[in-house]
Amino acid sequence: MNDFKNIAWLLERIIHKYIQYEKIPQLYCDDLMLTTAEIHTIAIIGDNEGINITQLSKERGITKGAVSQMIYKLVDKGLVEKKISPDSDAAVSLFLTEKGKQAYDDHRHEHETRNTKFASLLDSMPSETQESMTEFLMAFEKELDSIQKE
Repeated sequence: MNDFKNIAWLLERIIHKYIQYEKIPQLYCDDLMLTTAEIHTIAIIGDNEGINITQLSKERGITKGAVSQMIYKLVDKGLVEKKISPDSDAAVSLFLTEKGKQAYDDHRHEHETRNTKFASLLDSMPSETQESMTEFLMAFEKELDSIQKE
């Protein structure tokens, strides 16, 4: 049971630190300050051109209301464009503007350079350890999902 407590506290600390990190604006495109939440929303749209609010909500793991608020900010900043979905007049599809694509490219480049430490750490672990970590984190996410539905 002591291992559970240690892992639970460690996860909680990491989650809180990441939430704080997400709020720190970073520079993109030489003149654009974006939070991690904003750039990750841009990244998902860039990876899934035409994605809708519901899909983006699932992908980000946040509510549709939170996604809608984020999209309004990104539209105001000239990074995202909303278009009527080809599938339904009631649905909206999301696309990156040219400036949004520049921010997306900057973010991809940042990941290629900054995440090398994390990639090296994972690469140094046995594949069984990586698989166990993935299974644990997926189970943890599933449990959080079920608690939030209660």
